[in-house]
Amino acid sequence: MKREPRSSDSLNLALDPADPLSLQHQLRQKLVNAIHRGVLRAGQRLPSSRQLAARIGVSRNTVSLAYDALLAEGHLASRSRSGVYVATTVPGTRLGRVQRILDPASPLVTRLPVGGEDGGFRCPQQWHRYPFPFIDGRVDPELTPVAEWSEAIRLAGSRHEVVQWPLEGGEADDLMLTEEIRGKVLPMRGIEAGADELLMTLSSRHALQMAGELLVRRGTPVVLEQPTDAEFERRLRERGVEVTYLDPQLRQALPTGVVVVTSGRHGFAAESGHPRQLLARVGAADGLIIEHDVPAGVQDGGRVAPALRALDKEGRVVYVGGLAPTASCGEPPGVLVAPAAFIERARQLRRGQGTALPRVLQRAWAYFIGLGHYSSCLVRAGRVLAERRTALRDALNHYLHERVHIETSPGASAYWVSMPGGLDARDLAHRAASLGILVEPTRSADGRDALCMGVTGISADRIREGVRTLARLVRGDLSSTSRRLEDDPVQPLRGRGLRQALAGASLLYRTVYGEPCTIEIRANGDLVGTAGYANEDCDLGHWWLQGDRWYRQWRQWAYGEAAGYAIVVEGDQVRIYGEDGLMVDAAVLVRRAAIRRRNP
Repeated sequence: MKREPRSSDSLNLALDPADPLSLQHQLRQKLVNAIHRGVLRAGQRLPSSRQLAARIGVSRNTVSLAYDALLAEGHLASRSRSGVYVATTVPGTRLGRVQRILDPASPLVTRLPVGGEDGGFRCPQQWHRYPFPFIDGRVDPELTPVAEWSEAIRLAGSRHEVVQWPLEGGEADDLMLTEEIRGKVLPMRGIEAGADELLMTLSSRHALQMAGELLVRRGTPVVLEQPTDAEFERRLRERGVEVTYLDPQLRQALPTGVVVVTSGRHGFAAESGHPRQLLARVGAADGLIIEHDVPAGVQDGGRVAPALRALDKEGRVVYVGGLAPTASCGEPPGVLVAPAAFIERARQLRRGQGTALPRVLQRAWAYFIGLGHYSSCLVRAGRVLAERRTALRDALNHYLHERVHIETSPGASAYWVSMPGGLDARDLAHRAASLGILVEPTRSADGRDALCMGVTGISADRIREGVRTLARLVRGDLSSTSRRLEDDPVQPLRGRGLRQALAGASLLYRTVYGEPCTIEIRANGDLVGTAGYANEDCDLGHWWLQGDRWYRQWRQWAYGEAAGYAIVVEGDQVRIYGEDGLMVDAAVLVRRAAIRRRNP
């Protein structure tokens, strides 16, 4: 006689009442994950709704609604008078175990192009956990327009809109969005454009790469303004393009090629009197301009200068812009503005790349702009960022007055801080990150090393302390930290104090190969580690206290071996000493309360 599959009595699910996702949705996610991982096998019987509700401590109605949704989607199947089972055919289940890391000898690895890294700055995925994130364009929760975006996304995903999606496909951008961009966004930069003169892209960087690919061929001379986009410059050089840098005083003759400049933030094209002079010089050389307009992100009393595209009378400027990060949830889309023939070629290129902005996202942005949310967010962000920018200016003036020179431009949300002679901006940024300070290394317009320090991601009350710590690093006050535990001026933590400091906290540091790493030290003894700029390297482990030492053991990292350490905490800084008393690492300590304040 055929035996019925046993009920999943071993199913162990834990729901979090504090999670913003409802208990029903959490349960659905966990059941689907269990099916896809093979914990729940095809044909396996599930506990009754009453049994599962009692086991995980929720109402029976919560379980019933979760079961009903998964039955409707085909993940589960119901058998009359028998119960609920995992469907025998589940969409998307795994075919087999997949190798996690490519073999270094794999053809996919050995045939990668040489020099794939752009060498530019890469922001850590966990940037918001750092105590002092001076990264321009990364937006903290205080500025994020959550309610406004909830409304726009709800409208874009309404039944009325969804049934229109198949009818409005094709290569054209959403008509409602293009009209909103033409009527409300581009006029902020003084630009008028026909419906056939603009194209939506995934981001402003994507638009920049498309413009470069269409205008620049091997042998085409390109003049770049500093600071420039590091990835864009790398791709030009890989294609054998002759790259030089723009003289801020326009003393050199310009070639018959392409000039790439920046406006809307610190840059040559944003400075008073220079745009018309630049246009005249490029016109005399019969050249072209790619204007990379990095969104200022704020309304600054109407003092933002018009874009070069707005002043162009000869059709020499391709405008590369984007929507403001301070009004976006995630990476905002970009926009190309150019003559219709150029836009048609760009549309063909976008089709070949398969990089059209999803229709639902375009319509959501159309509602967001059309309902007035975009302009009101810029005004609101302007007030907040003006306060923060003043706080940053005053702190730089107070702590680094004699050592650095700062510049900015109207409407910008950052300062460009020129470094003292002999200081390498990239090295300084790397050392600053180990102290919890995130800054972007770049170059000033005259080619000197500089730091871009933005205020879109840091609250005003954290700015002074962040600059004070950076000033100590610049002066060398923090360079003499002892490498031996016996010489450390601060005593290591012991017993209850050690547990209180670490339980529920996170450690932020950089690996020996320079990538960011985050370790969550959970109060229940679990460790969760993520490393890499996209959190691509992950591991789990556990920790415990033995005597006055903190022990940890990973499943894969550090060969899976247990190791004990003495821990010294000084403010937000953690120094970790091994069994031999030598410092093995330093990290930034982020306590649970601080994480909650930054992620309300």
